[in-house]
Amino acid sequence: MNISPSTRFRIRYVLVAIILATLPCYCAGLFLVNQAQQRASQPTATLTPSPTMTPTATVTLTPTPTTSPNPSPTLETPTSEPSATETETATPTETATPTETPTPTDTPTLLPTATNTLVPPTNTPLTPTNTMPPPTDTPIPPSDTPVPPSDTPVPPTDTPAPPTVTKPVILPPTATGESPNP
Repeated sequence: MNISPSTRFRIRYVLVAIILATLPCYCAGLFLVNQAQQRASQPTATLTPSPTMTPTATVTLTPTPTTSPNPSPTLETPTSEPSATETETATPTETATPTETPTPTDTPTLLPTATNTLVPPTNTPLTPTNTMPPPTDTPIPPSDTPVPPSDTPVPPTDTPAPPTVTKPVILPPTATGESPNP
């Protein structure tokens, strides 16, 4: 493979530039690894509270010599000797132990919410009802008062006369199967 000397020079120049540009990154990496190792080797202090009780003994010596104030010809004999009385006193030393108290947390509560529900309209046909009062067979008594003729014309009204409702009567069929209706 024939490569010109100028191309070779250019390749060498680029490779040396890459090596020199990456040297600071290698140095920074080595420095950080060294720092991490030093921090890992340092012991960390951990406080562990524990109750401590220290017993303390107190010894009290009380000498009690006894002499008689009157001289007597007899030899004196000591009536008592000094005695040592040992008294033990326990002095408790208490160390507070911290405890964690759980903190109550809020519990979500569901509140009722109003919702708008649209009811679709229904198309229900209304059935006609017959609200006409039933006819009565009360005869109108004749009046003895004659009605005077009037020149005032009676105006026509727009109120239609009520319809007359006739209900057909349907008889049940006879035993022969024929209807008795004409």
